[in-house]
Amino acid sequence: MLLLSLNTMAQNTLEVQVTEIKKVHGQIGLCIYNSEEAYMHSDEAVLCQWADVKDSRVPFKLESLPSGDYAIVIFQDLNGNKELDTNFMGIPKEPYGFSNNPSTRFGPPSFEGASFKVGSDTEIGIELK
Repeated sequence: MLLLSLNTMAQNTLEVQVTEIKKVHGQIGLCIYNSEEAYMHSDEAVLCQWADVKDSRVPFKLESLPSGDYAIVIFQDLNGNKELDTNFMGIPKEPYGFSNNPSTRFGPPSFEGASFKVGSDTEIGIELK
């Protein structure tokens, strides 16, 4: 009898380049989500990472990511409190961005508006607003 162990879940690398960083200061927080239900709830993210801002671009490399649909939310933490600071109306006071660089004129995009497919090694860019 022959027994085979097959890994049916492809493991991919996702490289994210955060650009349009105007203040070379603080950290960039990145969270990646794989469902509408989890989206924008950092405790339900597939992964969250932090990187120091040392240039006008900050790279992230996410490895061993299964194939699927994902959406990314980022923000630049300028004051070190690990939170996206907002004004009294809930409008961000710190730079932020989403995968696909959608318009945020009327609020944050839906999961569908920010989602993209990963089925092989992938590179994307996200601009801070």
